[in-house]
Amino acid sequence: MMKKTLINMLILSVFAAPIANVSAKVSLQNQPLLIEPQTELMIEQEEDDGEALIGLGGGALLGALVGGPVGAIIGGFTGTLIGQSVSDTDTVKTQQQHIALQRQQLTSLSAKQQASEQRAVEYALTQKQLDELLAEQQQLFSELALGMNVQFRTGSAELESHFLPQLDNVAKVMKRLSESNLELKGYADRRGDLAYNQALSEQRLLEVRGYLIKQGVAPERITTQAFGAGMPLNDQQDSESDVFDRRVTLTMQPNQGLMASRVTE
Repeated sequence: MMKKTLINMLILSVFAAPIANVSAKVSLQNQPLLIEPQTELMIEQEEDDGEALIGLGGGALLGALVGGPVGAIIGGFTGTLIGQSVSDTDTVKTQQQHIALQRQQLTSLSAKQQASEQRAVEYALTQKQLDELLAEQQQLFSELALGMNVQFRTGSAELESHFLPQLDNVAKVMKRLSESNLELKGYADRRGDLAYNQALSEQRLLEVRGYLIKQGVAPERITTQAFGAGMPLNDQQDSESDVFDRRVTLTMQPNQGLMASRVTE
């Protein structure tokens, strides 16, 4: 009986030492000390080891009380596992938190990438539609520029009634195509002196321009240029060719500045 008691006391003293050592460390940690970085790392390592040691000593004490020497040894190893599991559980929890955070960040980045790709597709589609519209508009301008002439009688700047519907249609198109301008060019035939023909071509321009403004075309969208008799259609002058020289031509042109600003928006 005495021998068994001595063995128990010996085992308890062995496993009690780690507990006392950890207790002393806890007591020292409660004191305000200046600790070097290397020392701090050693203390942190010892704290982690302390959890296992506490489990070791606690398990040994419980095992000795219950099962004697053999129980103390088995309880010591069991306590070590318990102490280590506490430390491992904290590590796993920290890792799980980091994993959850990384998953959230990946989800956010994936959503941003998909949104960026969608915007790129929408931009490319919009740009394609814009290019098609600009091409159609340019084609329309080219078609409208053909055959848009207002003819005049000899020495007259008065608008003939059969040209008024044509000018009405021009005004309607101008109001619908807000990104267009209208260029007017006035001419005269070669009969008469140069000054007279120049003034006559200018007066014809004013008549056409004034009528279009009355139909709702903004004045700033109309430009005029008078050439007098200086640019005949035919080199040889005769009564028939003179008819085609007494004219005002109308040409629609895109407003390049306005169209460029729309493209960049």
